Amino acid sequence: MKLNTEKIRELRLSRGFTQVEVAKTMGYTNRNSYSQVETGKREPNLHRLSLLAGLYEVTIDELTK
Repeated sequence: MKLNTEKIRELRLSRGFTQVEVAKTMGYTNRNSYSQVETGKREPNLHRLSLLAGLYEVTIDELTK
């Protein structure tokens, strides 16, 4: 499943979240882990992707287009 990293970053910024806040919500222990998701260097598992979609109030499909 290929993430739309631009969309993920845009959603975070438009909702006023920091990378630290999103990282904690997704269960990562540090900001760098989430930063790697946002830059396409790391792909979250389905559970974490579901948490991200819930935080942004979008479907997983919207995060992968």
